[in-house]
Amino acid sequence: MPKNLRKIESNDLLSLGEYSKIRKERLKIIREIKKYRRVSIGPDATFYFESYETMLHQIQEMLYIEKGGDQQIADELMAYNPLIPNGHELIAAVMFEIADEVR
Repeated sequence: MPKNLRKIESNDLLSLGEYSKIRKERLKIIREIKKYRRVSIGPDATFYFESYETMLHQIQEMLYIEKGGDQQIADELMAYNPLIPNGHELIAAVMFEIADEVR
């Protein structure tokens, strides 16, 4: 499948055991990737431009943390595949970080 039309499938995912072994190194790599995909748009908001790699990482992390088994895999794929840009799309998550509880 062409890189710009990829979606994540269950056979793209590592088992929990395999992911556990490489997780520490993978977190370093993904932090570096995400660093260049982030744009601050004010003091409290940031755009994170998503990719196949960032969504694959997100799914692996959700599976690692929640340990929900096969049913969770299907749910995560359904939730995160639409966030992978296809063709010439840009897809971004917007994060609001407000530390002041009153605001």
